[in-house]
Amino acid sequence: MTAAARREIRLKSLMEPISHYTDAVLCGDFLYMSGAAPFDKDGRLIAPGDVTKQCEATCQSIEAMLSAADMSFKDIVYFKVLMEEVYDGPKINPVRKAFHGDSKPGSTRVGVGHLAIPGMLLEVDCVAYKPFSGGPAKREIRCANLFEPPSHYTDVVVCGDFAFLSGTGPVGPDGKSVHFGDPERQAHVTMENMQVMLEAAGMGFEDIAKVVCYLENVNDRPQINLARKKFFGKSRPVSTLFGIRRLAIPGMNHEIEAIAYKPRDPQKPKRKEIRVPGMHKPLSHYTDAVRCGDFLFVSGQGPFDSNFKLVGGDDMTKQAVRVHENLKKIMKAGGMGFEDVAKTTVYMDNCEERKILNKVRKKYWGKAKPASTLFGANRLALPGMKLEIETICYKPGA
Repeated sequence: MTAAARREIRLKSLMEPISHYTDAVLCGDFLYMSGAAPFDKDGRLIAPGDVTKQCEATCQSIEAMLSAADMSFKDIVYFKVLMEEVYDGPKINPVRKAFHGDSKPGSTRVGVGHLAIPGMLLEVDCVAYKPFSGGPAKREIRCANLFEPPSHYTDVVVCGDFAFLSGTGPVGPDGKSVHFGDPERQAHVTMENMQVMLEAAGMGFEDIAKVVCYLENVNDRPQINLARKKFFGKSRPVSTLFGIRRLAIPGMNHEIEAIAYKPRDPQKPKRKEIRVPGMHKPLSHYTDAVRCGDFLFVSGQGPFDSNFKLVGGDDMTKQAVRVHENLKKIMKAGGMGFEDVAKTTVYMDNCEERKILNKVRKKYWGKAKPASTLFGANRLALPGMKLEIETICYKPGA
């Protein structure tokens, strides 16, 4: 059976998108949602200064997106919380419990550099899964030998051929960070925790399609890359890496989340790595794109030419054009285009420049509108970068 076509969802009950995106995109059994925030339908900020009430309003917006796709909170498989102050996590956990009930998704919670609109205390980025095509129900996995989740989530959620791994870091079984000040040893512990999750899902590092690495200090990237090479071996996922302001557990210098893919049916195409001729050499242990059945995951792209030289100087328009040209080239190599993008995530040095970026987005996306999340990184991977953009594409039967 061929999976359903990509379907954009736009709700009049939610605020008008502030840039070129839609509320959610349904891709077969998966729903990719735009970052939800505490605003009413007229774009007014709800409950300034109150993170608990802002979380309630945000979850109500998520509920509306889910309902439009014939889903509910029990179908959420990944719940990423971007916060102004990450240590406010305990204040929103009761809200998470109330909306999720007995269901526990995979999750990451980090303190970002800044959110898109002043006054926002959080933004929530979600993925949901419901086997409309008759596949297996989602399966939540709690790994007993890992630390107890500090909020309402589980370690891994398996959805058919995919597994969503919660963000994990250099944390021991007691829930405390280890090897403070030693990024390489911390990275080894992170990889060991990921290995436990993967094995619980019947997978390995060779099955990981995508990682996102959150760093308190982006200068620790080379040491973390040593651990990545050791555990991933010849396998290379797509990757996005950037600096955040604060992680949820004191002493952690990084956190990594992942999506893995392993087809249950041996007749289905296996995970395929794509390295595009003419693209600059990867900065660390990753590849340009990974094809997983009907999905294409694309690594975060910066404004660099084929020789890894920064393009555009301090000009946001020129940098944005270069980034989109890089995305275009990689997606084409994977048999897809901007019209196939289900979800895009934008990491900016300064969110006040998003209006300049949006003019470029409109040019490249045209009539198509993806689900989108945009926020300010504390620091991007290399000096001079004003933005980094990643995409997830979907084309059934491609």
